[in-house]
Parts: sequence; structure tokens; C-alpha cells
Amino acid sequence: MKPHTDEPLSDSTPARTRRGLLSRKGARRSSTVAAALSLVMLLSSCMSQGDVTETRADQLSLGDAVIAVRLSEGKFSAGLPTPPEDNWIVLLDAQGRGQATRIEAKRYGSVAFLWTDRGLSFGAPDKEYVTTDQGTQEIDVKEPSLAEDQRFSLSDGRIVVVDSGEEIRVDVIHPNGRIVTTEIPDTSGSVGQCGQHIVGITDTEDSESIRSAAFEAYAAQSGGDMPENVAAVFQIDELNGGVPRLLAVAPAIDGLLTGRMSVPCDGNVITVLSIQQEDPAAVRSGTRHPWDGVLVLQRWDLSTGQRTIIPVLDEAGQPIETDQDNFLYYSQAIWVGDEYRFVTKNGNAYAVDVTSGNARHLFSIPSENTRNPAVFQVSETGVYALEQNDDEDVLTLSYQPWNGGGKRVLLTTGTMSRYLVARNLLMGYRRSIQSFALRPGWNGGAQ
Repeated sequence: MKPHTDEPLSDSTPARTRRGLLSRKGARRSSTVAAALSLVMLLSSCMSQGDVTETRADQLSLGDAVIAVRLSEGKFSAGLPTPPEDNWIVLLDAQGRGQATRIEAKRYGSVAFLWTDRGLSFGAPDKEYVTTDQGTQEIDVKEPSLAEDQRFSLSDGRIVVVDSGEEIRVDVIHPNGRIVTTEIPDTSGSVGQCGQHIVGITDTEDSESIRSAAFEAYAAQSGGDMPENVAAVFQIDELNGGVPRLLAVAPAIDGLLTGRMSVPCDGNVITVLSIQQEDPAAVRSGTRHPWDGVLVLQRWDLSTGQRTIIPVLDEAGQPIETDQDNFLYYSQAIWVGDEYRFVTKNGNAYAVDVTSGNARHLFSIPSENTRNPAVFQVSETGVYALEQNDDEDVLTLSYQPWNGGGKRVLLTTGTMSRYLVARNLLMGYRRSIQSFALRPGWNGGAQ
């Protein structure tokens, strides 16, 4: 079931709508605003750019870089022209120095980096980039898209870029630069990586393409009464006649929202942080927000085809509630021993025992001096947080171990005004951190 929302286009914007926006032109500026922009840009060009210098995309190379940062359009003041439709890609070394290049923006989805031993992968609507020590390879995309949800790396060197809106689009980038694009119509869902396969979770209400196969698989599995709607785990990297292969099925649960699949498989078991809506009927009528509910873990055992729903409970044994402000849907998560650990978009870190569902609140990483929240990544040992200080226009990377020890600053940049303040200093456009990636094997001495 698609959640009802009156919010503007965002990560959940349907893929067809997202791609249709490619042909739209930006708003026309008035002559007064144009004059102001020109004056302030002239003044700002005389200012120091600090230790980060601009370069062309084809001249960008990894060098001593330990972190890659993507700066998006960010927040802007109401009543002003639309913000710039471009992004900065910034590579920084351990001292916060580096280089930056400007590319066109992908405006919907997570728009992530993928940094592997083969290099750094990132994309624009009509180009794909792979940056190594030797430079940056630019690959033309024949079927442009403004949307991207996740990137995955396969063992043979292929990179898989997924956009999962009202239909799923999969771009497979081969090591030789060839791109194979597949669109799976009438299919949507939360997508993640399980070993060397790209899988997702959906149901027959959201994905018409799997309807017949899902009901047939459920009938063979249960032999009992058929539910009105069937949930399924599907595989999209091995299509059968253009239809995803089904790995497991179960009766759909009304109001169960599958979270972002940021957790690798634990053997053949997929565990996903999800929300059980408090009042699904009220959500459908538009009187309740889709995120009003409680946290649960959704576990699918692909070896048996069985699904288990585990309520997540706090230290007092009470359900952990979610709402529009306490938004836990897009969390970063990882397995550590027998615990499922995650950090929310607001910086609250938890560890959940998947047998009992009991959760421990480990710590919080509040954002300071910014209108934009920190962006997080998780490792087996702790949480990395990248924050921007809007007073000084600097970026700071910190680390906090799961098991205590306090927050440690790993690097801080010099002034980044050239890249964080979009267009000019007076009109209110400020970019924000969209995503970041760390060089494989680098931890900044955090552990």
C-alpha cells in the first residue's frame, strides 16, 4: 500500500513523474534578481576558496582522498527562484583538503556513492562516473533519469543502480563502461542486496507484475484459504521473461511499511526495520500520517520461505512509537553479533535483540549549528556522522563507537562557502550533505 502524503516531490516521488521532470525548464529570473545575483557572485569570486579547489569532472582523481561528499541543492528561502539543479562532488583527504567538481543533480532518492576497491561510482541524470587514481571515466547514459535509490557492487565488477518508484529501473554498469537498463513495469518495493543478488520486498497490491506468480506460490505453500493480498520477496537481477523471480511469499499485513533495506543478509535471512501503522484505514482516508505507528522487525528466511514479525520494545518493554517528527523509516543499520543495530535520521542509535525484540538506546548524536541534520553511515564498530556547520561553513566527520567511548572528531574542513552557499551569499540558498562514502579500509584511527 502506498502511503498518502501531501508533501512535495521527494524520495517517494513516483519514477514516471521523476523522469518526466527531466524535460522541464527552470523558472525565469526577474531582471532585479539577476542583477543582484551577478553583483554578489562577483564579490564572492574574490573570496578565498580555502583548501578545496574546483576541477573538471574528467580531471577528478582519488589521490589521497579518504571521504567523498555529495552536496545537493539544500534548503532555500520561500519566494525565490528555484534552487540550482546541480551538485558538488567533493573529495577530501585526512586533513580536510581536497578537490570538488560540479555535476548535474539527481533530485529524487538517496543518490548515493559506491566506493569499492575498483574506484568511486556516482551518477548524474545523463552520465555515470567512475573515479580512480588515474582520473574519472565519464559514461553516457542513453536513458536519463533524475531518480536513484541505491547502488550495489557485484563480485564480477558490475555496479547496479536501482530506482524503485511506481516501476523499478535497474541500470547495470559493466566494467567496460557498457550500461544495460531494464525497467520492470507495475513493480515497486524496498530493494537491497543479499549476497550477490539484488532483492526486494513488495506485495500484490503494489506490484501487479508478480500477482499471478505470488498467489500460485502461496497456494502451493499453504494449501489453505487464499489471502486478499500476498507479500513477497523478489529478485530483480535474474528476471524470468521480464518478471522478477519470487523467493518467498506470505499473507500481506495491512499497514506494514517495509523500511529501507540497508542491512545485508544474515545467511539466508533478511531483516528489515519496518513500521506497523497504528490506523491503516485512517491513513488511507488521509486523516493520519503514514508514519504514525510502531517499530517492528520484518524477518524473511529465504531457505524456508517463512516470515516473522518482531515488535521492537524499549527498555521498559513498551513499543517504540514513530510519527512524522520521530521518523525512523530511513535508518542506517547493520548486524553486530546477534544484534541488529541502527541509527535513525535524528542520530539516535539502538541495538535490538532479534529473538526478543528488546531494544537498547545506545546514544544520540544531535546536530549542532545547522539547519540540516547530520548524515550517517554505520560499521560493525560504530557510527560515522558527517555534519555541516552553517555558522562557519565547514564540514566535520566524527565517529562514535556502538559500545561507548564518546564522539571523536576525525577531520574538519576549512571554509566551504564556495560549495555550501549556492549561487550567492545574500539570497538564502544553502546546499546540504546528500550522501558520503569512506575509502574502503580507512577509519581515521577511529577503532
